[in-house]
Amino acid sequence: MDPFASWLAQARKGIVELFVLELLHKRGRLHGYGIVQALDELGDLVAGVSTVYPVLKRLESDALVAASWETDTPGNPRKYYELTPTGALFLERAQAEWGRIGEAMDALRGEQA
Repeated sequence: MDPFASWLAQARKGIVELFVLELLHKRGRLHGYGIVQALDELGDLVAGVSTVYPVLKRLESDALVAASWETDTPGNPRKYYELTPTGALFLERAQAEWGRIGEAMDALRGEQA
């Protein structure tokens, strides 16, 4: 595999969780396919359903999101996800770390050769 493609795949895997948490923070409670659609609007940063649903399951098992089934709507029941207080704290910490990483990269880019 191309080294850049390999790096890019790993980087994307690492940020999907952050994207999902930020989306739930900004938009509130969403069903799984709604999350997939919203992330799809960001472009090809996220692979799609095969990437997002395992991430949602992991976030739920880590108690960063809570899930509930809604059967009141027409059609099939939908599983909705929302950020938990633990998830909100995690997101806050992750955003701070993301900022530190960005600042460090900016500092390195600003160095004279």
